[in-house]
Amino acid sequence: MRTALRSRPIRTLAITQFLLEVQFWFPIWLIYLLDLGFPLTTAVLADGAFRIVSVICEFPVGLVADRIGRRATYLTLAGATVLTFTVITQIRSVQVLFGAWVLWGVLWALSSGAASTYLYELCAQDPLDIDPARAIGLVRAVGNVSVLVSLLAAGYLYDVDHRLPFAVTAVLAAVAFLLAYTLPEIAGSRVVATLSSVLADIRGAAADPRVRRAVRLGALLLLFGWSARILFQPLALHLGLTAQVTGWMYGVFAAASALGGLVAGYVRPRHRPGALSAAFLLILAALVAINQMDRLGPFLFLPMMGFGYTLGLTVLEVFTNEVTPRAVRATIFGVIACVGGVGIAVARPGLGILAERHSTSFAFGIWAGTGVVLISLAVPGIRRIRMAAGPAPDR
Repeated sequence: MRTALRSRPIRTLAITQFLLEVQFWFPIWLIYLLDLGFPLTTAVLADGAFRIVSVICEFPVGLVADRIGRRATYLTLAGATVLTFTVITQIRSVQVLFGAWVLWGVLWALSSGAASTYLYELCAQDPLDIDPARAIGLVRAVGNVSVLVSLLAAGYLYDVDHRLPFAVTAVLAAVAFLLAYTLPEIAGSRVVATLSSVLADIRGAAADPRVRRAVRLGALLLLFGWSARILFQPLALHLGLTAQVTGWMYGVFAAASALGGLVAGYVRPRHRPGALSAAFLLILAALVAINQMDRLGPFLFLPMMGFGYTLGLTVLEVFTNEVTPRAVRATIFGVIACVGGVGIAVARPGLGILAERHSTSFAFGIWAGTGVVLISLAVPGIRRIRMAAGPAPDR
């Protein structure tokens, strides 16, 4: 990782990613809408629109990203973040609310793989001999530290002014845009293509078993690890945690996730099966443990889940970048997010309903049982992932 930090582009991207990864909005977005006078039903419908738009846009946005180049995509991501969170501060009507949440859905789709693909290709063209796994692990950890800091500060900003968490996010994204503007373009990353050549690139990637394996494993991990997060706040409410303690719960989760990213940077190709197995099993163990001992969940088992998820996610990001041709790299990340997102769109509301009608512990147990099925689907790919350590021909 020291070599990565010696590279100015890698350092700049890490700082830029720190600014873009802030999540001041996460603990307070629902409270914000309720304080604006919107009923809970309207807020839930807006969130549903966000989910639908993000899933629908994943694939086409990935296609566009591969056509316009990594730097232009990253600049668009930063600019869209400024626009989205500025609009959120101006919500006064249902129309503006839904417009902002639809825009947020497009932004969410745009963020899938944008930093990862850009970082991987920056490593490849840097004059220093930079290990992409170390660089991606480092930037993933930096992003989680950003999440940690912003989650702890969100409540204080909201107490000053309800719009301040979103306004600060927009300002930091504007600074990120200026930093991203100084980053170099990737040589040859802008692809001049026709519809037939795009389809040929996609068919070529789909024919590669390594790419199919990356998509399957990525979607399964995303579905398994991300869906359970809908139960974090119900768990805090069930245990009677104060808002301050709940903030620390999320902070410890983010700290464990940052550690997972750092550890993933040191996973060599021959150790990937073991690391991915550990990632899936840590998530499963955390779910089972919370089902049985929910009071230990916030500060023991949820951090275990965060560490495992980020460990597996970072390993798979490196693997996916390695085996996917440059012409369809962002597209493949979009496919992973789309496939996983469809499952998440079904799983999250279902888990929320189970937590409300039965108990949060019961919902964690049901998702643990579902996880056994998901892990069984992942095992064949995990066993063979070591066979795909070689980079794609056009890295």
